Amino acid sequence: MSTLRNSSSPADRRGICVIMAGGRGTRFWPLSRTDSPKQLLALASGRSLLRDTFDRVAPLVGADRILVVTSGNLAAATEAALPDLPSGNVITEPWGRNTAPCAVLGMGLAGRIDPDAPVALLPADHFIPDDEAFRAQLTEAFSVAADNETVVTLGITPDKPETGYGYIEISPATDPSGPADGLAFHEKPDAVTAEAYVRSGRHFWNSGIFIWNPRRFSAAAAAHLPEVADLMKPAVDSHGTDAFVPALEDGYRNCPSESIDVAVMEKLTDFLVLPAAFRWSDLGSWDAWGDLAPTLPDDNRGRGDLVALDSSGNILYAPDRLVALLGVRDLVVVDTPDALLVCHKSQAQKIKEIIVRLEEKGRSDLL
Repeated sequence: MSTLRNSSSPADRRGICVIMAGGRGTRFWPLSRTDSPKQLLALASGRSLLRDTFDRVAPLVGADRILVVTSGNLAAATEAALPDLPSGNVITEPWGRNTAPCAVLGMGLAGRIDPDAPVALLPADHFIPDDEAFRAQLTEAFSVAADNETVVTLGITPDKPETGYGYIEISPATDPSGPADGLAFHEKPDAVTAEAYVRSGRHFWNSGIFIWNPRRFSAAAAAHLPEVADLMKPAVDSHGTDAFVPALEDGYRNCPSESIDVAVMEKLTDFLVLPAAFRWSDLGSWDAWGDLAPTLPDDNRGRGDLVALDSSGNILYAPDRLVALLGVRDLVVVDTPDALLVCHKSQAQKIKEIIVRLEEKGRSDLL
């Protein structure tokens, strides 16, 4: 069990935010594409998800203490979406290598800004409408991580046995007056296991939001990602010089593709969990978006001009034409100028398999 030291004033513990914005959003195809992926789309508000994420944390830490790590082909679009961010704070990965190299690079560059500051690793594409509540909990997490060599994650209280999320298990002996002692991270479960997790009252959805004490992260990276840490070090050390881009390319060229969740988080035996006091969705697929989308006639949801006859529970994204549904239920219909998707909601997590098929067919024009 973790023993927490008394946290000092949050004002003395201003953290740094690293926003991980290099994903492709394949489960939002055909709307999400390589050059305009999910995080750059206005799916939850009138602004992109990336912009919403930036605006959520900028009042707390300041734009100069936010780093955005994205893919090389998205650098210009990312800078255009975030005009308030110093241009040097957009870091472009030459090749996608999953989230572990991104995390190691981001944490290293955060240390160049302030080596003692706690650092939040944040997804760029989640929906969190309660900005003030989120900032309050991020402030608490920064303070705890600053005063204790630990990592704090924000756990989402499950309201259903979701099989599309990873879970976090907490200790039954947790002190209810503070952050919970984490026992383990669990990969996405089957339906029976998910139901058991929800009944236990000791399992949370994994939000993918991690607030690290920098010394703890360095130790974890050395233990579980030594090759990645070694490959990223020359780029971190040369940031701000002409040697940075070549060093970054050299590091990524031979870097393994690993997830920070699998490579590090699932191996931890000592971490803390703050149960989230804000609304959250990872917007991981069209069915998740449908839960938040505007109401359409006859118990359908989405965006578009819809005529529905004996049709309900459908999710529609078709802003440019009328769609008529007759006698169908629980479908996802997404209409774009060059592609149409129709699938059952239960298959929404498998849309990325269409990407694989299109790649096999050489249809880069649709990717």
